[in-house]
Amino acid sequence: MPVIKEKKVLVSLLQRMYWIESEMEQLGTWEARIEMMEENLEALEILSHDSDLHGSIVEKWLIKANIEIPKTVPKGLPTHVFNFEGLSAPEMFISIRKYEILAMNAYKDMMNTESSVIEELLPDPIDRKEFINDLQKLIRDEEKHASICNKQALGFAKVMY
Repeated sequence: MPVIKEKKVLVSLLQRMYWIESEMEQLGTWEARIEMMEENLEALEILSHDSDLHGSIVEKWLIKANIEIPKTVPKGLPTHVFNFEGLSAPEMFISIRKYEILAMNAYKDMMNTESSVIEELLPDPIDRKEFINDLQKLIRDEEKHASICNKQALGFAKVMY
């Protein structure tokens, strides 16, 4: 796993994850809700509610580190909007799962940041400890989300991680 050695890389990743959690994943789960209607509603609600929470967690760290909160799509992310029209529920969950795995891996990358970079971003040792604890929670949640998507896909596709 690559080690993040520069503050600007960590900053960029935090901004992207904010956008993914607050915009892209929300759009995906809402688009899926429209297409599936009542079907799979509980799973979609878990994904949507957790994504709201994750966006708030990432936003908290952007604010604490005095990093600009993105108002438009950050560089390196597609302006892609989910289009689930005509897809079955399992196919939609397979598509959503890709973003859950992407998020999980991004949070794992952040965990693998050199301590000096985290110290530069967050000088307060209490903040650094809380940041690491939040990253661990985000990783666990994204693993749970990938599992929910796998279950909803009913083994339709091979496991991607």
